[in-house]
Amino acid sequence: MDKTLEIYSAGLTPESRIEPIAIEVMAEMGIKIEEKTPENFSKFAEMEFDFLITVGDGTPEELHLPPVKAKRMMHLGFTNPFRSSSDKCVIRECCREIRDEILVELDYFYNKILKKSLATPKPKET
Repeated sequence: MDKTLEIYSAGLTPESRIEPIAIEVMAEMGIKIEEKTPENFSKFAEMEFDFLITVGDGTPEELHLPPVKAKRMMHLGFTNPFRSSSDKCVIRECCREIRDEILVELDYFYNKILKKSLATPKPKET
């Protein structure tokens, strides 16, 4: 991903730790998250974002997202695999499917939307 981007990650009700299966599944793609700590959205609540991508178990309306200052928003809804099964093999496979779908969506977002936005000259202030 583009190193010039400022990317933040937070949840409305974050867990105290990242699930080991999620760490394992992300590591399969070379993405290391084992040292990350889930953050609460409130830490970023006063910030204004150019783009806000929400990911959650349901629609934005079902998630009761708080008001966020963002110029553009996108939501990716998925069923939480840790709530829908207790079988670790099923959870692992669901996590892989979600990971792969998120990667496809973010690749599209970056290459078709964000790059165009970054390439568009901003109007000069007078």
